[in-house]
Amino acid sequence: MALARLVLALAATATAWAPLRRPLAQRTTPKQTVLSAATNADWRTRCDTEGVVSYYDFGVRLGGAAPAAAGDSKAVATSGSTSFSPVYAAKETIKYVGATAVQYKLLMLALSGVDKVATLPKPAVWLLFAFLSLRSRVVSLLDNSRPNREAQKGKATPVDVKRPSWTPPGIAFPFIWLTITALRATAAQMAYAGSLRNPALDALVLHLCIGDTWNCITNVERRLGVSAVGCFAVWGSVFRAVKAFGASAAPKAAYVLAPSLAWISVACVLTASIWNLNGRPPVYPAEGDGDSADLRLKYLFQMEATSIRGGK
Repeated sequence: MALARLVLALAATATAWAPLRRPLAQRTTPKQTVLSAATNADWRTRCDTEGVVSYYDFGVRLGGAAPAAAGDSKAVATSGSTSFSPVYAAKETIKYVGATAVQYKLLMLALSGVDKVATLPKPAVWLLFAFLSLRSRVVSLLDNSRPNREAQKGKATPVDVKRPSWTPPGIAFPFIWLTITALRATAAQMAYAGSLRNPALDALVLHLCIGDTWNCITNVERRLGVSAVGCFAVWGSVFRAVKAFGASAAPKAAYVLAPSLAWISVACVLTASIWNLNGRPPVYPAEGDGDSADLRLKYLFQMEATSIRGGK
């Protein structure tokens, strides 16, 4: 029995070494399959069918794609990736808060200056707050250019951003915001009692400043997660403004401003839905997420309405 096992072992060893004993030209190598590289069309197809949201995700999921070289794979892994850095997140948060505070202070100084010069008639107050509702960003240190609707092909968001099916068409947004502008101006006119500096008007101006910072995060930096969180700051500021108008000399002005609160509520749900549909990017400022906007004096008095990064 032991002899039989020894014979079988020797036979197996001989069989394994047999190919190596042949001349080099007669040796065979395992057949290799050449895999073709995936294309952009393949990526788009997977985006539509499987919810792939990045080239990195695509490279992991696409089963027939050729493996990338070492250098390429590193580039793919790092491209579009984000990492949490407390220092970076704190710096960006300070930027947002600081820009909002400076903008609010400048507007407060301007309104106080107007009060010292003259007492405005109520129609002038309506025109002033209609202008601020549309162009309060002229005293912002952040790039507050608005989306280019033509480039977005009439959509509410850039064409590469997934949206829920109930998203209003892009053409509806200008009409909505013009209506909100008229309501804000009317509420301000009602609450005006001879001075542009009262708690209700101050709260409305703060709301406009926070909204401008949120616009920069959403449309210029395109940080979907930070935008989803920031929208609640906008909501809180308009809620505070409605309460302040309710406690003003014209309490009915709160009812005039209330539709603005309703619209911001819808905007927050929409922004959160877009964040959820697009891979849930970080809800904090992160390197590699979006395009960080700088604080620049040249953005003061920026009037571009449809050119993202128009101030550069």
